Amino acid sequence: RPSQVMLNLFAAALAFESPLSLIRVGAAQSPVEPSRREVCSALGFAALGLRPSRVWAGEAEYKDLSTKVSSKLLTSAETAAESKDALATVDWGAPKLTGLSTEEMARRVDAGLRRECWFITGRSLPELFSNSFTFSDPQVSLNGIEEYSRGVRSFYKQGSAVGEVVCTSVTAPDTITVVWRNYGTVNIGPGFDLAPYLCTTTLKTSASDGGLIVKQEDAFEVNNADLIKYNLFKSSRPPVPPIESVACPLPTKV
Repeated sequence: RPSQVMLNLFAAALAFESPLSLIRVGAAQSPVEPSRREVCSALGFAALGLRPSRVWAGEAEYKDLSTKVSSKLLTSAETAAESKDALATVDWGAPKLTGLSTEEMARRVDAGLRRECWFITGRSLPELFSNSFTFSDPQVSLNGIEEYSRGVRSFYKQGSAVGEVVCTSVTAPDTITVVWRNYGTVNIGPGFDLAPYLCTTTLKTSASDGGLIVKQEDAFEVNNADLIKYNLFKSSRPPVPPIESVACPLPTKV
């Protein structure tokens, strides 16, 4: 029998169906893909009365009220000290690795993410990122690789959330595209699970900034009905296929 919390999440998702759905604009009706926080924002309202003990107090700029409210529901299983210790070996002031071609940068990004997916753990490689690095999606924008890294570490439940690289490719002279699979628990209220889905991360480099990464954007599609079912009926979840079985949608790989 679904728990009351899950029923509340279901009701909230219905009440706020628009943020969970793909928004279609323009004559061609092309989809505008939501951010993770947009997907989570409607579900977050159901947990308003749960009063989490800790929230991430980052410097993100929230672009709508529902996202700002749901961000206040973020609570991590790690203590502040544990989180700090987990990122203590990341050298935020490391000398920048300038002068790399886009292809070489792509190889370093791919190898680093396969060693440890910093999109989840926050243990990034600051030497690859410009001091002017920005992250933006339809709901959240922030500046700096350290701020981004601490934010994702707080957002995902460490040890439960998973990020796996499918493939990486140079898709334009200054553009690296990473396709990766994400699933597992996020830290909103009591926590809820993301069903496996593919995310496309676009990294922009700048020749005027030594070839470093200056911008990141994430895009993906989420089916709100499947997300609700995934959390309501956990015993019916299908097994997650091995990442090697996922086809790469990019024309070439590094």
